[in-house]
Amino acid sequence: MVRGRGREHKSQLWEVRFPEEGQRQFVKTLDTLGAIHIWKEDRSNMDIMIDASRAVQVAGILNERDIPYTIAIADLTALLEKEQNITVNISKSKPKNMDWNNYHTLDTIYSFMECLEAEYPYLCSVQVIGRTAEGRDMKMLKISNGVKSNQGVWMDGAIHPREWISPAVVTYLADRIVRTFNEMPESVTNKDWYILPVLNPDGYVYTHTQDRMWRKNRARYKECIGVDLNRNFSYGFGEKGEEGSSDDPGSIFYRGPKAFSEPETAAVKNTVLNAPTKFKAFLSFHSYGEVIIFPWGYTSESCPDYVDLLEGGTAMAKAIYGTSGHTYKVGSTKDLMYYAAGTSIDWSYAVPNIPYSYMIELRSRTHRFLLPKEEIISTATEIQSGVFRLMAFIDQRCTGKESCPCPK
Repeated sequence: MVRGRGREHKSQLWEVRFPEEGQRQFVKTLDTLGAIHIWKEDRSNMDIMIDASRAVQVAGILNERDIPYTIAIADLTALLEKEQNITVNISKSKPKNMDWNNYHTLDTIYSFMECLEAEYPYLCSVQVIGRTAEGRDMKMLKISNGVKSNQGVWMDGAIHPREWISPAVVTYLADRIVRTFNEMPESVTNKDWYILPVLNPDGYVYTHTQDRMWRKNRARYKECIGVDLNRNFSYGFGEKGEEGSSDDPGSIFYRGPKAFSEPETAAVKNTVLNAPTKFKAFLSFHSYGEVIIFPWGYTSESCPDYVDLLEGGTAMAKAIYGTSGHTYKVGSTKDLMYYAAGTSIDWSYAVPNIPYSYMIELRSRTHRFLLPKEEIISTATEIQSGVFRLMAFIDQRCTGKESCPCPK
């Protein structure tokens, strides 16, 4: 049982819509005040979690301002209780064997990475790229056949730790690349894969031991805890004011006091900028929504390589659909979602000039963050098809063509 989420604390999930300007920001203030907890938002909707004891009060507030809502999940607590591996003492247990029939703890994920390194030392190396606010190691797996001309691909998960499907998918991809490397197409084997399954280890542990719905890291600022790490990157940092991020430490979108103030984002920056490989793709996995989005998030302007990024994202989406029949929308962050300033993909596209930078929002629109474990493998399989199709697209696009968006 997650502490503080027992049956006496029954909660619900509401879907709120915003027909008028300014309504979104008002609802965000309710989160900062602790009346609600924002789960997800896009251009016109927002999912919010509400303690049932406050339902009448919040309903009245929304009705007064003509903000429509529907109850999406009437008993969210019951779904939370069904999830596996949620115990207060889970951090004391030994790591389990890795599989993709369950969601796993940080220790199990790290053990999996180290086992791959031991079993495939000619392909795999595990590196500690930094330490978190609470002193945990940030462990990255690099997969490489050692060819100097290889291009680089970055993949990360769990920058928002409640998005459990993201590290599950990233570890599945790592496992498949390593164990079937000799069967993979050249567009996969001619890449060096930099894989960070859990970008936010402190938060990820916290979702297993304390609060399943925690979003930020665990750094302390005054009386508040946590920075939204996907608002803490430098490019566009603080742009669009409260629309793009927040300067309030109590907000779930708190960007931190300055860009790269957090050890987790600083570790990503240093690893990417100092890598010996020239990166061609930066893929950050999130949930939920089933969308493939690319820069910009901090402005309504189109990025210089909008068409190329749209085509690459569409190639991924077509491969996903061909595998599972799931439709992933493709577009820029602002087109499909909302203003988001200081994101990892805006930074990766702009600063180290990684031409194909995407945030992939995984399943599912139905289950939200609580995707059943039975859907891990099917989600990972469709994403594998999409990622590998993108690798082929990159190689085709970057073979001496003038239209290639890569820096000359």
